[in-house]
Amino acid sequence: MHNILLVWDRIGDYHLARVRALRGVVGNRLVFTADLAAADNLYKWKTENIENHFVLSSKTAEQKDVRTRLKNFKKIIKTQNIKYCCLAGYGRIEYLRMIIAAKLRGCKVLIFSESWYGRRTPFNILKSWFLNMFADVFLVSGIRARDFTANILKIKPEKIAIPYSVVDNAHFANPGEYNPNTKTMLCMARFSKEKNQEFLINAFLKSSLSKTWKLKLVGAGPLKETLEQKFKENLNVELYNWAVYNDLPTIYFNSSMFVLASTFEPWGLVVNEAMSAGLPVICSNAVGAMPDLVDGNGYTFDETSEESLIQAFNQVDALSVEQLNAMSRRSIEIIKNFTPEIWAQQVIKLLKI
Repeated sequence: MHNILLVWDRIGDYHLARVRALRGVVGNRLVFTADLAAADNLYKWKTENIENHFVLSSKTAEQKDVRTRLKNFKKIIKTQNIKYCCLAGYGRIEYLRMIIAAKLRGCKVLIFSESWYGRRTPFNILKSWFLNMFADVFLVSGIRARDFTANILKIKPEKIAIPYSVVDNAHFANPGEYNPNTKTMLCMARFSKEKNQEFLINAFLKSSLSKTWKLKLVGAGPLKETLEQKFKENLNVELYNWAVYNDLPTIYFNSSMFVLASTFEPWGLVVNEAMSAGLPVICSNAVGAMPDLVDGNGYTFDETSEESLIQAFNQVDALSVEQLNAMSRRSIEIIKNFTPEIWAQQVIKLLKI
């Protein structure tokens, strides 16, 4: 069996769960990983102690370093006898160059992708030609990404599989009984424009739910200070700093429901986390995960319509404890189809290892 190389911008907790699952199937010695960069300005993930791991550039993930990254990528393929290359998309010039380099060296190329938005434009036609020429198979996040890859990029359906976007469900699994009586609506997201938190807070305050529940927002980002100032008088709206990975389960366990109001969201792994913890969910139509993960376990709404979200909150307010518990069980059932173990099996199936 030949060796596998997985490349992401930076390997974080989500990716490590996938790597462990793949190594559990094919063995530790056959799976290699690489970061594009030594650091990043957003997540600040630690990767020092990962076995068989390489860093392709000393620069940060936000900085370009095409020549160095490509040179080191080629070196890894040669020295580690890499036969299968799994690359995190095609949106950066580094990945485009790596796709070509891997193919020219006889590797089978798997592309990870969350993209699902866009029409059959000249640019997408060009991407379609390139990917059909140089990429072999695609592991995509969900239904929307699958349809985009097949219908817009014109990749044959048999070359596409789901799911790419998974988390370590066991890490977030609630060890005790779900308690809807905490009456806390949780939003875990970066404080930035596309996450739509001001819209979310305004809709919550106008809903009947705000009379008995609180809204808890956890994250970091450029808009946090502005939102804190604007809503500091509202005692049932609480803003908290971003939490480290090991503290996230406790935050989910102390909540009753999860909401993500984004106006743009390729997938939304926080929805996976919340559902793994047994939370019902509310997702905007712009959340990529919505068609896959919201089905009898919550509500959806139009991210441009405040009234639409107010209505969803009012529906939650009318639910009984039994109904909330049923939604909780439904969340846990749905998310069983999105695990690192299933991710690993799909990688193996696509690559025909």
